[in-house]
Amino acid sequence: MKRLFLAAMALTLGACGGGSANLTIVGSSPSTIGLGPQRIVMAEVDPASSAFVGGPDEQVDVTFTSPSNLSQTVRARWVWSIEGVRGFLIARPDFDEPGAWAASITSPRGTTGETAFTVNTDIPIPEVGEPVPASVTRTSANFALGSITTDPDPDPTFYEMTVADAVSNGTPSVIVFATPAFCQTATCGPTMEIVKKVVASRSGFDVVHVEIYENVDSEGAGPLIEVPAVVEWGLPSEPWVYVVDADGIATARFEGAVSPAELGAALDALG
Repeated sequence: MKRLFLAAMALTLGACGGGSANLTIVGSSPSTIGLGPQRIVMAEVDPASSAFVGGPDEQVDVTFTSPSNLSQTVRARWVWSIEGVRGFLIARPDFDEPGAWAASITSPRGTTGETAFTVNTDIPIPEVGEPVPASVTRTSANFALGSITTDPDPDPTFYEMTVADAVSNGTPSVIVFATPAFCQTATCGPTMEIVKKVVASRSGFDVVHVEIYENVDSEGAGPLIEVPAVVEWGLPSEPWVYVVDADGIATARFEGAVSPAELGAALDALG
């Protein structure tokens, strides 16, 4: 089964506060939003055209309202998912209460209606500060590259070790879950290119790319089958990029779009 990138947090909402169009807020996969500091991926979508609206030069604020009706407003940052074509807003709230929250976006188009979502006490994926699963993944030592990646221009070093090796050998690592050929929004390929660009200028860590599906060379025969690592990590969408320290602890995670600056800062923070 093909997976969805960035599950919708809500359906169409009526814009208010001066906005002239109905807007939809889409965002991070709902099951992955937990307590504490969070990186929330958001976007404004005009349902009339299905076009993402906004850009890097706009000032956009996101207001999050808790179950106790307390609000926090944070400035969102624009991140290109496909350079010059489409991007997302990245908001970094700090959720201190589980339950039913709401979010609204204020942009040059006005203020959207509130979008309901849940802050979960427990989430299925590794959180920042937690150890990541030591998954046994395929490597180029045992498989041809064409059977373990759909990246049209793969970096061979990304397939030399398993995730288990990378997160347990005492060296920091970058673990990328992406499927360039089957990604629902063509975002996995650009994410892979950003990872390649950022890691090329740095050293001292391992990189492992995990293709989402294990039968990518089956030429359409039968349904796509997820690799065991995707299930072990509990990932509901793609792509995901994790930065892991020398002790196998996640220090940063990025769903969907990640900017070179974000990833570079996470790697530089490893010391």
